[in-house]
Amino acid sequence: MDKLSRRRFLASGLGTVGAVAAGFLLFDQAWPLLAREDLIPGKPSEATLTPNAWSETPDHLVFAALGDNGTGGRQAVAVADQMAETYALRPYGLVCLLGDISYYGSIQDRFHDVFEEPFEPLIEAGVRFELSIGNHDGTRYPASGSVAEVDQVLALLGTPGRYYTTSHGPVDFFYLDSNEPGRCDGGSAEQLDWFEEALGTSTNEWKIVGIHHPPYSAARYGTTPGEAETLAPILSRHAVDLVMSGHDHHYERTVPIDGTTYVVSGGGSKTTPVKPSEFTAVAESTLEFMHFTVDGDQLTGEAIRPDGGLVDRFELTARQGR
Repeated sequence: MDKLSRRRFLASGLGTVGAVAAGFLLFDQAWPLLAREDLIPGKPSEATLTPNAWSETPDHLVFAALGDNGTGGRQAVAVADQMAETYALRPYGLVCLLGDISYYGSIQDRFHDVFEEPFEPLIEAGVRFELSIGNHDGTRYPASGSVAEVDQVLALLGTPGRYYTTSHGPVDFFYLDSNEPGRCDGGSAEQLDWFEEALGTSTNEWKIVGIHHPPYSAARYGTTPGEAETLAPILSRHAVDLVMSGHDHHYERTVPIDGTTYVVSGGGSKTTPVKPSEFTAVAESTLEFMHFTVDGDQLTGEAIRPDGGLVDRFELTARQGR
């Protein structure tokens, strides 16, 4: 990812925390205390990280993932700071953003506060960011005004489209847009046709999907209606290893479902309660992000709290060829 220019956003005039908080209270009257906690300012890390310190080969990749980081408050900053500290010890060159990178205002106005400032050490180190569009990245999407806002997000991050695929080392990543009409439940045949074809032509050892709305979740918003039923046959046909999502503000890993493991990593800036379900292997209401190491046909995933403590650690074996 090219180094992002901060000056253009500083010059554009950013709203105060008070104005943003007031706007949020109008947006969601049911959660005023959470809004105040989300928006308490934090002091971003001043760490200087070694640029391009990671290694990536056809058999090896280290990457991170998180969702719902877009408040710009101290909790988001705490998660981003730990991401920088983790990079210093175990460098990674890719962050998979699982949606909602900007709450309480347009991405054009808030990009510095919610992205450039918290992630400055990683940006300066040359880390690449790839995005699955979230519902708050275009608050009324797919309404026409919000589509323009989503286009701004894509342009700011250099994202090639609303759904797309990338390859890094032994992993092919598939990013879906679960905000399209029908939310992947049959109302978006074009995207699903593209997804089936992209998976069918993938030859890499690992297939990992990023999507904002969770196919399985035991927290506040819960399992996204119709999504698992629509996606599961496609995932099964093409031996997808891992599906990463956000939207619910907690951490959760499922037991393997038809061979695929599902992870919700929505604790990028705030938390909501979770009550484990029959498909849950591990669940916790906590701030966190994910750190993954892929070596050949082995993957190790860790969910890490802002204090560096582990929420979960798990291992997977690639399904390709089995």
